[in-house]
Amino acid sequence: MVVMEETKQKIARNLDAQFAAMGFAAPGVDALREGADVSLRTLYKYYRSREAMVAGALEHRNEVYLAWISGGPESGPEHILYVFEKLGEWLGQVANTGCLFLNALAAYPDDPNVRAIAEHHKDCVRRDFAARLARIAPGAETAELSEALLTIHEGQTDTAMVRGPEIATKSALRLARALLKSEGLL
Repeated sequence: MVVMEETKQKIARNLDAQFAAMGFAAPGVDALREGADVSLRTLYKYYRSREAMVAGALEHRNEVYLAWISGGPESGPEHILYVFEKLGEWLGQVANTGCLFLNALAAYPDDPNVRAIAEHHKDCVRRDFAARLARIAPGAETAELSEALLTIHEGQTDTAMVRGPEIATKSALRLARALLKSEGLL
């Protein structure tokens, strides 16, 4: 059972890399199989369709990204700003082609599973912001503020594609600081 899970995770990791590098339209199943470094039979054993391959890659990306932004300073506004700093690193080191979830949604706009996974990922990031806000301001209303922080996060991702991760991160941090200051949290 452990070997099966390891194989599935390896395939998902490799599919993530393939889709990130080549997009969702370009790679055929043979290219995905080659990138996954498994036989076609093994690929289809774990992911029975191209859509399942996309879903597997996105689910893997969600886990990896949430682990990437976890941690940071335990208190103060830096606890929240840390996410934007880590996103800047992510955009410079891992994902310089934009948000894989939105790219998948653009390629599969009518696929309810892709939409659900993308929405789940964005909600996970929003909930991370809400938990961070609750930590630095117990009892504060976090719903609207976490939604605004998510919007800055998404803008940072899009801006990095055109202006580069450094400029996008600097701007996102400035906006996040201004927002936190307007809420009396900075």
